[in-house]
Amino acid sequence: MKLILLVLPFLIVACKTIDVASPKFRTIPLPELNNQVSTLTIPMEINLASYLKEVETSLPLSFSGSEQQCEGISFSYRFFREPIVFTFKNDALHYAVDGRFDLKLNYCPKCHYLFDEKGSCTVPRIYTSCGIDDPMRRVKVAYSTKMDISSKYKFNATTQLEKFDMLDPCKITVFNYDATSEVKKQVKGQLLALEKEIDKQIESVDIRSSIIDVWKELQQPIPIESYGFLYLQPKAVSLGKLAFSNKKVNVDVNLNIAPMVVTEKLTIANTALPDMQTFKQTNGLNMTLDIAASYDSLSAIVNASMKGQEFPFKKKKIIINNILINGALDSTIVFAVTFEGSKKGTVYLIGKPCVDQVNQTISIKDISFEIATKSVLLKTAKWMFNDKIISEIQKAAVYDLKTILEDAKVSISKQLNGPITDGVDMEGAIKKILVKSIHLTNSHLVMRTNILGELKLKLN
Repeated sequence: MKLILLVLPFLIVACKTIDVASPKFRTIPLPELNNQVSTLTIPMEINLASYLKEVETSLPLSFSGSEQQCEGISFSYRFFREPIVFTFKNDALHYAVDGRFDLKLNYCPKCHYLFDEKGSCTVPRIYTSCGIDDPMRRVKVAYSTKMDISSKYKFNATTQLEKFDMLDPCKITVFNYDATSEVKKQVKGQLLALEKEIDKQIESVDIRSSIIDVWKELQQPIPIESYGFLYLQPKAVSLGKLAFSNKKVNVDVNLNIAPMVVTEKLTIANTALPDMQTFKQTNGLNMTLDIAASYDSLSAIVNASMKGQEFPFKKKKIIINNILINGALDSTIVFAVTFEGSKKGTVYLIGKPCVDQVNQTISIKDISFEIATKSVLLKTAKWMFNDKIISEIQKAAVYDLKTILEDAKVSISKQLNGPITDGVDMEGAIKKILVKSIHLTNSHLVMRTNILGELKLKLN
């Protein structure tokens, strides 16, 4: 009986639970993300098909003219055009027009003004025509228009008549007269006057409203599944040189943005579309973005390797029940390690997360017991200071970021495709996400990343 009473206190001590108070967490404030401004160069397509249809219908289908005199040749003509055929080349808008004309003429060799101040022909006038009782005479007309966009986001247009060919001559054999040159002179004058009308119609095309709509929509939060909301926060815009192809205007758009991802929607006042800035070429989508990985998800990776592992120390042993990352102390994260065996309880380790930018992994370095835990272990279980458990946890605490970055790449790319507003579509793809630095909160490890990809806007 005395022996039992003597041994009992040692058994109680041997089985005692190690009780360590959880440390009080603290974090270094996360640096502001929106201080960093990225410049995106976005190829934008403006589909001119509907606009050009409006231009085409606004231009006159026909015009006429005449020159009447008592003595000599008098004439009147009518000109009719076919639908305009638009073509696009690298630097300008080109279009060809097939036309037809007819001509009425009369001829008086000599007039007298004795009884009529306007004069009267001394012999009966000779009347004839060209393209009235026979096929109308054909002409081929061609224009080109150079365009750019002003700082107020309106088209500037300069149109020139490039070709006016009379395909069918208009020779009058009755009085041996070739009217071709005179008709060409008269019709060409009308066609030259049409240049300003074409410019006016093109410059009336309203692309500013579409750009304003896009600007407003780019300020709206874009849902990113599992990550929160992406705010692009556009700051400035500029446009490059226009290029034409297949009834579309292609133009590079530079956007200065201050992007960030947050878990909840923010109340951010919209800004008005600023005047266009000077264009400078960049290399596509290149922006900075924060991606948060929860401590729970990181804990699961360590637990997959460590849970159930047994660590013998001389005649003692512990078995790992659970390892949980449950907070941060400045630039270190805190592991809560729950165990059983020779003793049971929970101890706390701290370690510094480090990013390998080449291999895109995060590892936990310099793992050691948290200071309060050290104090308790020095009194109850010095043998736990054996380096083996820390070494094994350090081996397990290596996080390959390829999966989480690939998931982020797919999620963000998905949200960068689809309509922004009526008539404006966005197409985007994230090519690469690189982790540049890491920061700690009480619940997440935040990876500040550099995102490279492509983004395209289409105006229909």
